[in-house]
Amino acid sequence: MVKSFLTPTGKDKSNLFVNKSLNTGESTDLTVNVVTGVPKRQDRFGYQNINSGKVYNLSFCFPYLSDYRNGKWNYHPYYDAGENRNSAVSNFHVSFFAPKSYKVAASGQSTTKNGKTTITANNMREVAIAASNKFKVDHAYANGVRINDYYLASKNSKQYNKLALMTAQDSFHIFTKKIGKYPYKEIDITEGLLGKDTGGMEYPGLIMIDASDFLQKKHPLDRYNELTEDVSHEVGHQWFYGTVGSDEYMEPWLDEGLTNFLENGVYDLTYTKSKAYCAKLMHSKFYSRKNVKRANKILRENANAFINKNQKASYINYPVNNPPKGVDTEDMAYELGMDFPAVLKVAMDENKFFDALHDYYQTYYLKQATTQDFLNIIRKYDNSKKVNDVINKFIDPKYLSE
Repeated sequence: MVKSFLTPTGKDKSNLFVNKSLNTGESTDLTVNVVTGVPKRQDRFGYQNINSGKVYNLSFCFPYLSDYRNGKWNYHPYYDAGENRNSAVSNFHVSFFAPKSYKVAASGQSTTKNGKTTITANNMREVAIAASNKFKVDHAYANGVRINDYYLASKNSKQYNKLALMTAQDSFHIFTKKIGKYPYKEIDITEGLLGKDTGGMEYPGLIMIDASDFLQKKHPLDRYNELTEDVSHEVGHQWFYGTVGSDEYMEPWLDEGLTNFLENGVYDLTYTKSKAYCAKLMHSKFYSRKNVKRANKILRENANAFINKNQKASYINYPVNNPPKGVDTEDMAYELGMDFPAVLKVAMDENKFFDALHDYYQTYYLKQATTQDFLNIIRKYDNSKKVNDVINKFIDPKYLSE
């Protein structure tokens, strides 16, 4: 239930509109009372029965304020296949009650006593919670950040926990060095079931990882490699979406594309202990510093071929509900959204590109950015014809917003 001055209007019931006006400089308090059930389903919001216990994923289950930019409110319908978030950072204070047998993971920092968890999440875009009476907890540190892994007991849990923590550590080391400092003191990794084709999900200070294969007695060996991909990707979202926010509905490439680039174009192209351990678990002899160096060379050659042969690309800065003709939303946001920074890195020179990406991160640290903001930073470092030709292949000026 909600108070009477909040009403859903129009065809889309996922937006609530406040029937109250404010003059410039005025403020008000807004209270929204929400009662909801938690559905039994494998998703970001729902619960599952696992290992004779329960895991609750609690996100996207409470209202948050729309973003006000350029003289108007930006709101989008709920989009279950992706995200529709576009929110400024806020300070959250949450009291969460669960049976004493449950361990609770949450965005921000939390303490639990007698079944009550008190959560303080300052300068975050939202809060997510995961709770289970079957969670085991381990932790590690990277760049001064505490990494907490909430995992489920299984035949494969020892390898899962070790590889997840190692991957998170390596990702923090690499992304901090290449882009900038993570803004919070800790991050939680939670294991659960997220449904078909979903490897993980990101929130500020908390990431969910799908455990479908690891909870089976036997699982494909390639699942170890997928785990490194999932963890590095969701950790990468702490930089793009968590720290530098964007309109995930109108410009999904700014979070998914840049994060996919961090996963595939940065973490994967750096020799790490986590990938070496992954190769050992998969009984593979092909992971080596030499092969990582060779992969970097191949990608540079492919990028140069794309630039020099004037190959075409599809635009990436379209809304999730209206991708370019012949391109689905996922390819636009993830794959082509990753290709754009990967090609820019070669066109600009790697050092110059990462200087620009670092500048972009620092400029919009805990703020919100647009594609135009990203391009302005890139052109500050390299406004050459080569770079602008790359931009023109991926970015449709018709969809640029200030």
